[in-house]
Amino acid sequence: MYHDPLSMYREYLQNAADAVATRELPGRARVIIDVDRTERRIRILDNGPGLSREEALDRLLPIGRSDKTLGTDRGFRGVGRLVGLAFAKRVSFTTRAHKDQAVTRITWHSDQLPELTSTGSELEEAILDCVVVETLPGSDHPEHFFEVEVGDVARHSTGVLLNRDAVHDYVGEVCPVPIDSNFPFADSVEGLFHADEAPLTLEVLLEGDPDPILRPYGESVQLSANRDAEFTEFQVVRIPRVDEAGDAAVGWVAHSSYLGAIPKEQRVRGIRARVGNIQVGGEAAFDHLFAEERFNRWCVGEIHIVDARIIPNARRDYFEPGPHLRNLENQLTPILRSIATRCRRESTARNRARKTLSALSNIEDLYALATSGYLTSKDAAGLVRQALQEVQEIRKGVGRRNLDNGNLERLDSAEDKLSNFSVETEPQRFGDIPPAEAVVYQKVFGALATLAPSPSYARELIEMVFAEASKVGRYGSAIAPNQRTASDTQDQHPLNDTGAPTPS
Repeated sequence: MYHDPLSMYREYLQNAADAVATRELPGRARVIIDVDRTERRIRILDNGPGLSREEALDRLLPIGRSDKTLGTDRGFRGVGRLVGLAFAKRVSFTTRAHKDQAVTRITWHSDQLPELTSTGSELEEAILDCVVVETLPGSDHPEHFFEVEVGDVARHSTGVLLNRDAVHDYVGEVCPVPIDSNFPFADSVEGLFHADEAPLTLEVLLEGDPDPILRPYGESVQLSANRDAEFTEFQVVRIPRVDEAGDAAVGWVAHSSYLGAIPKEQRVRGIRARVGNIQVGGEAAFDHLFAEERFNRWCVGEIHIVDARIIPNARRDYFEPGPHLRNLENQLTPILRSIATRCRRESTARNRARKTLSALSNIEDLYALATSGYLTSKDAAGLVRQALQEVQEIRKGVGRRNLDNGNLERLDSAEDKLSNFSVETEPQRFGDIPPAEAVVYQKVFGALATLAPSPSYARELIEMVFAEASKVGRYGSAIAPNQRTASDTQDQHPLNDTGAPTPS
């Protein structure tokens, strides 16, 4: 049931939330987590109502028996409090409900159980032999509290359970803590719920940290070191119950520009499921409701289950099957698929825009090559016709309204220049080179313009030929110094060890 050691924190904070929900506290419900790597020990202390001695014996000794209400309380199977025994040798529960009471401590020792069961002891007797019940003076303890201490954490689990950063991130992502106020829709999330459905939150602090842990939604989603996606729209999701008035689930989606998959380390991607404000499953909980699972990695949102008949399974990675779950899935599926359609539409629009910008740059490069003076009049005119055809293809493909002002001006300017292009009858870049030799150059350069993968690359190759010719002295005296461009210099096109120009 507890394959992830960090799920231990979920279970103990879940119990704290259930305890707080049963009684009104004079102040805010608070939990302090103390992680001690040196002692390999964890303490989780809450200021909840606590338990009297009788209540502690009745609730903390039995296994698989719970007085919690199925569908109302967050826990109900009566085994979660022992999760620490999967990762440590000792788990203690220390509590009291009133300042006039003594403090009760119940300690489970997991390392004694294999020895006792191997001797043929009855299970109940073996379990009781692993438990120590103590009564402590209350002078050093709060008036009412509940504390879990997980001692002698197994070494194979210390790297996770005693890692403060991992604990902080897990609690913020999974447990019932408030949403960061920097999230632009934080108030909108709070306004979704009726008074009797408002999610309970705990103030959870790591010992030594000045600020409580928050759910990690922020102003935007960081997709890379230099690229963010801002939230642009808040969508409310309400799923009605199958057979009566009221909601089965209430949720939200924070739409963005959907620039791609959100990095996992952001800890916000995916439409998450929550019950009692505690996450059920992870980012992939609703993957199966998307036509393409990958689009769930582009999304940010939560679905809070408020129908008590939709029950988390034992591992809390999804829900028990039944008609009420099917109703949730049937009504949630078209909503999630509409999000996927939106992701695909945004992606298609971006791809079209990238292709348009690439085509626009190609048009400008064609014009630059046609007017460079390196080509024959015929070849230059051919490049201009090709560029004008590409202008029309852009206008036909995306239309003027789909270009932003800057790129629309670029396109209009390029078309105007191309339409007014006139070819020169004489070579423009060859200085004193005899016309017959210049024509040979132009034919070679025309071939390069045709065969090169792009006009910018063709011009680069042409200028490399000029630079090389100048360096080897073949026509060094024929090219006038004032006709050389920066690209004709030796620094622009260095030679390799063989004397040939270095390719770009």
